[in-house]
Order: sequence, then C-alpha cells, then structure tokens
Amino acid sequence: MELAQITSKLVQMERCCQALDAEIQTEAVAYRLQTEQGLAIEDILEWHGRMEARHAALQEARLAVAALTEGWNHTQGRLVEASQERKILDRLVDRRQQSRMREHRHREQHATDEAASRRHLPPGARLS
Repeated sequence: MELAQITSKLVQMERCCQALDAEIQTEAVAYRLQTEQGLAIEDILEWHGRMEARHAALQEARLAVAALTEGWNHTQGRLVEASQERKILDRLVDRRQQSRMREHRHREQHATDEAASRRHLPPGARLS
C-alpha cells in the first residue's frame, strides 16, 4: 500500500513538473515576442518576477520528485527484503513439516515392526 501511495504522488509530481516546464516554455516564447515589440521596464520586471516564480516552483517540484523517488527506492528495497525473508521462512516451514512427517513415518514403522515381531515370537518369549 505504501509503495502505491508513493507511486501515485510521484506520478502527480512528475506531471506537475511537466506542466510547469511547458508553462515556462510558453511564457518564454511570449516574453521574447513582447520584448521584440518593446516593453516598459515595469513590464519587463513583472515578466521576470513571474518567470522566477515559475522556475522556483519547478525546482521545488523537482526536489519533491527526487525525495519521492528516494522514498520509493527505499520502500522497494524493504519490499524485496521482506520477500526474501518470507521465502526463507517458507523453506523453514517446509523443512519442519518434512521432518515431522519423517518422524511420524518412523514411529509408525517402528510400531508396525514391533507388532509384527510380536506376532512371530514363540509363545512365552519376551522382547527386551
């Protein structure tokens, strides 16, 4: 569940990065066109402020993607470890069951052998 949540957030943040990057590209083209036509200094400063804000938001989103990727890798590593531990436990359970079955068969065989030997003893003889 944790891995799915991280994956969902990661996909969301990657989409956010793509959208911000597309907005930056669109605004850069619009800025270039308007500066070619001539802009007042106040308008230029306004454009620069917007562009800096978008770049800061993109940088923040990229940092979030990096953190989520690290979290995903860590969680994936824990999942692999847990899977390996589960396989080890499953093998131990199988070995214990096989051992119990061998012991059970051994006891049954011993009981069968003992019963058979009693049938074939001469009357009055004892097992030691």
